[in-house]
Amino acid sequence: MALALACVPIEPASSDGDAPGVVRHRATVSDSNALIAEVRVSLNTPARAFVEYDNPQAGRYRTRISASATEHAIPIVRLRPETTYDYRIFTMNEADESDSVRGPSGSFTTGELPDQLASVFTVATGRSSQPLILSDYRLLKTGSSYFVFWDEVGALVWYLRVKHSGPVARVPNKENFVFVPWEDGGLWQFSPLGKVTDLAGGLPDKAHHDLIALDGGRVLVPTARTVDIGNGDQRRKIRYDSVVIWHSATGRVEELWNARKTWDIRDPAQHWEPMNAERYQRWTHVNSVSFGGGGNLLLSLRNRSQVVSLTPDFQVEWQLHGPDSDYEFPDPTDRFYKQHTASQLANGNIFLFDNGNGRPDAEGGEYSRALELRLDDAAGTVVKAWEYRPDPDIYAPRQSSAYRLDSGNTLVNFGVRDETHRHAPLVVVEVDGNGDEVFRVETVQLSMRPQRYRAQGGIDAIYDEVMLRPPTAFVQRPPPVRLHYERMEPVAASTYDLYLDDGHLVYAKVPCAIEDVALRFFLHVYPKETYLLREARREIGFDNRDFSFFKHGLRWEDRCHAEVPLPKYEIDLIRTGQLVAGGRERSNDAQASTAPASVAWSVEVPLPR
Repeated sequence: MALALACVPIEPASSDGDAPGVVRHRATVSDSNALIAEVRVSLNTPARAFVEYDNPQAGRYRTRISASATEHAIPIVRLRPETTYDYRIFTMNEADESDSVRGPSGSFTTGELPDQLASVFTVATGRSSQPLILSDYRLLKTGSSYFVFWDEVGALVWYLRVKHSGPVARVPNKENFVFVPWEDGGLWQFSPLGKVTDLAGGLPDKAHHDLIALDGGRVLVPTARTVDIGNGDQRRKIRYDSVVIWHSATGRVEELWNARKTWDIRDPAQHWEPMNAERYQRWTHVNSVSFGGGGNLLLSLRNRSQVVSLTPDFQVEWQLHGPDSDYEFPDPTDRFYKQHTASQLANGNIFLFDNGNGRPDAEGGEYSRALELRLDDAAGTVVKAWEYRPDPDIYAPRQSSAYRLDSGNTLVNFGVRDETHRHAPLVVVEVDGNGDEVFRVETVQLSMRPQRYRAQGGIDAIYDEVMLRPPTAFVQRPPPVRLHYERMEPVAASTYDLYLDDGHLVYAKVPCAIEDVALRFFLHVYPKETYLLREARREIGFDNRDFSFFKHGLRWEDRCHAEVPLPKYEIDLIRTGQLVAGGRERSNDAQASTAPASVAWSVEVPLPR
């Protein structure tokens, strides 16, 4: 149900001439989105209207100016959750804002975020050069995805839940955004007020990985088609890429480039991927498209670890790295692997996110970075002009993005973590030309395995709102773990300190290394009455609650923390610890006083009596 936060009848304002007066106004927060509000205004004479809204920490903003009318419904976006805003209504007869008439005021309070976003632990430091940062957010274990906006200090100020998120771009000269759903293909559109529309369900091939929104309702997008090649035991399905323009007015699809017309799909040296669950192999795997300064079109081909430039008539101009490269790397450490978001900067250099998959040990091994490369056409060589490589390294083997901003800074998104560090934070960082951080957002969500495909700036407003005063640093959301145990004494100690806290067994270690979470934890809970156990467990006398750290744990900076809910029945004894690699619990003696075999460490947790 929508929250009615102000409904105030107003006596018409006394004024000179024909200035409009506010009869009544009312503010509500959407029942489907906690960060979208609306102010309804009734006037005694037709006029244009707008609203200024303010919170001391979140900033001050002005809405777009509505058309002349006596009844107005003015949307308000760019809001923080669970935050109270004051608003004031302004009316005007002309487009000149200096002629506006100050009207009555009110307030409203935004709602709580959806549980899946409210449980995100966010730490933001510094200030971005971008008023807004747009990103997607995928939660693998829930099947949910979101688009979100952060403000310049890292506070979440807008969200939209979708079935599948993906690459997104704003429609030129429009308020809407167009995106390619990650799993579904096709083209979809959403508005700043949360309406989602299927644009091109009739595309003959699957759109994927990137898009460019052009004027006239056109969208340039990579598409994929599957073809059978080979015979007999050598027969296989290969998915290959084209680049097309979809015309929204007619539904016409115009092919610009086709990988099969450029290279030999039957050549195994063309870097097919292994067979996937859908029983086909990707070939070129185009994962980004962008225009260069000369009207050329840059393609990032992940499987070939290659960037290709197409001329304005979509012929191959040059190939960088990968098979048949037109450029050599005098320094092998300048090479890139399985890259994303390739673009050409104003100085002609090539800029990309170097994921680093399969980078040879001789070139530094697997790590990720933002990389700028300078091409020397005369010499046929390419050298590194700039890079951002965090210390310590972050390895993001898939997805991720890097963009050079109009401010000259660089926005880098390490959008996934490798399996070894999949519990570690996702990181978005903005750095200056020296590689120094000016802004950083880290997000962690327990048990969800979130991923972020891209994070991008270059957007000043969500729905034509104007910033009148910038936001201040926001209060960080508390982590979704019980950190107050630090004020308690542990009930047991070994490799981890253990605490009993509100029906949870808490494991804590500081400092903590990756080796400390690599082993599986065993947890045996003995009830006072064995009949409370499932029948299969009664003979051995305990509940087996073994778990991996990735299910219940959080590794943050040098801290490791896991919390496991305990059964509701009365407990007689708890034994816990970690198994050695490959170790399995072998004891089935309900009265055993020893820990399971093959343990790295174990303790008996004393219970309050």
